[in-house]
Parts: sequence; structure tokens; C-alpha cells
Amino acid sequence: MGQVSSKKNEGKYAKEYNQNDRNNNKEQTRINKNLTKYEKNETYLTISVIDAHKFIEGRRFCIAKDVTYTFPNDNQEASRFNESIKLMKQLFNSNYSAPVEKLLSHGAKVLEIGTGGGFWLADMSKTFPMSIFLGLDISTTFHQECLPENCAFLEYNYFEEIPFPENTFDYVFQQSISSSKFRDNQLDIHLREIFRVVKPGGWIEIFGTPTEIINAGPASKEFIKLVRKCYQFNGLDPSIVHAYPNKLRSLNIKKVQVVETQYYLSHHNTISENKESSLLLATAESLRVMIKMAVGYTDEEYDAILRGMAIEQKTLNMSVRCIRIFGQKESNFT
Repeated sequence: MGQVSSKKNEGKYAKEYNQNDRNNNKEQTRINKNLTKYEKNETYLTISVIDAHKFIEGRRFCIAKDVTYTFPNDNQEASRFNESIKLMKQLFNSNYSAPVEKLLSHGAKVLEIGTGGGFWLADMSKTFPMSIFLGLDISTTFHQECLPENCAFLEYNYFEEIPFPENTFDYVFQQSISSSKFRDNQLDIHLREIFRVVKPGGWIEIFGTPTEIINAGPASKEFIKLVRKCYQFNGLDPSIVHAYPNKLRSLNIKKVQVVETQYYLSHHNTISENKESSLLLATAESLRVMIKMAVGYTDEEYDAILRGMAIEQKTLNMSVRCIRIFGQKESNFT
């Protein structure tokens, strides 16, 4: 009888377990259906390293939906990116140009888009310990454990959307939104997303460089020609940087201002005399793979251009334009 009773209880418990399991499944289904679009879109947060990247000639490139970035996504590129951000800090005498110092000193929520090697994120969070900083990029190329306690990093495909509710941030800084990233229709969508997540009265700032070298020699002119062809091959507009101010104004951003400075590539320029002077050649090296694929150059042909650029950098007063555009979201805008 004990065995029969035990079997009956097992059957009872099994029925109860199955019923509870079905109820749990129904509840989970209900929860899944109620997830917001940001919580549901985990494709690029959970994708494996193997699927998320493609290695071409020893350089790692990010593979994600709608991503048109022509630069590699590896440690070498992260180092080059950090050096360029440090140089911009020197050129502009600050990590930012928008009038946000008081805001950041008292405590604000800041989003950096296109974190790259993480220098801007870490440096700003140390400078303004009362504020909270969040970096956003499609891939991680730095050690997050080295970040200060008042900042964090989220790996997410921001080419599709910015995964935060409306009116979240007091200040958004978009790094290197140059010709190498967004097609025109993508840029419009992205700027609307930035506008959406900025609080009324908050600030938006964008950094970009036109695809040109002033006073370029023959080799440098040929390099720029190749870069423009590479961008066009990928559906990118080499001159899109010039459209940023009007694009911000079209979003009802007020107080739109443009701050511009020139980075002189000559070795004789005081700000360029050390490792910064190699940034032009480092940038050319980062674009080697994509330019070869788009234009059909051989390594020998490309190396010849780089040698010519190195000579011109020593002998010509060449420069590139570095531009920051910023503006404020109207406080009464709904």
C-alpha cells in the first residue's frame, strides 16, 4: 500500500509540477511580450566575438547590422583613436567646447557615443567626479575595469538606435561622426535619436573632420582621393561634415555654434613634434585594408603613397580642419 500511495503522490506531484511549469511558461511568455523594444533587442549585446567580427589581413572589423564604419575595430585602432582624442584636447584646450562645465561640476548624466579606446570617457569622469558618464559603442576595445567608479560602458549597436528612454541625459558627446561612419539617411536617424535622449535644456556636441588636407602635396592629394573613393564605395558622403549645423537646426536645436581649429601636420609644429606627428600615417594605415578593397590598390602602390606623405609631412605646411558643433535642446520643447 505504501508503494501505491507513493506512486499516487508522485503522479500528483508530477501533475502539479507540470501545471506549475505551464503556468511559469505562460508567465514568461507574457513577460517577454511586454518587454520594451530596448530590452528585446539583445542581438548585438549577446552576439559572439567570432560572429561579431571579421579579420581581414590581420585587422579586426566589426560586423553588425547597418554598420558602415571603414576603420578597423582592434587594439591598434583603439590606440590610434585615443591618441587622436588626446590631440583634440590639446588643440581645443579642452575635451569639450559646449558651455557645460558648470553643469558637469554640479552633477550631470553624460553619454559619449563612439567611445573607441575610452580616453575621453575616463578622462572626463576623473575631471568631473560629481557627474555620471556612460560610454556607448558597437564593440569594446579597452579594459572596462580601469574606468573610474562614476562611469560605465555599454556595448550596443547605436547605428540602429540609442537604447535609453527620452530625456535621459544632460549632455551627449558624439565622437568622430565623420564621413567614415554614417550614410546620410543613417545620420538623420541617429541625430534624431540623440535629440530624443537629451533632456530639455541639455546639450549636444559633435566632433568631425572633413575629408581633406589643406596645402596637400601630390601624395597626400592622392591619399585623400583614395579615401573619398573608399567612402563613396561604401555609400558614404565624404563632405557630410559640412551639413551638421543645419541638421542640428532642423531638429529645433538652438544656440548652434561651430568651433573650428586646424591641426598642422608638419613635424616643425610644436603640438605635432612627437608621436602625434605620425597620426596622419597611422590613419592611412588604418584605412589600408578598406582602400585596397574599394579601389584595387596593391600594398606596393599604397606604400609608395605613404612614403610620399611622410616626406610631405616634413616639408610642407599641411593641415586638417577639426570641427566641433554644439547646441542646446529647447527647454520648452515637447
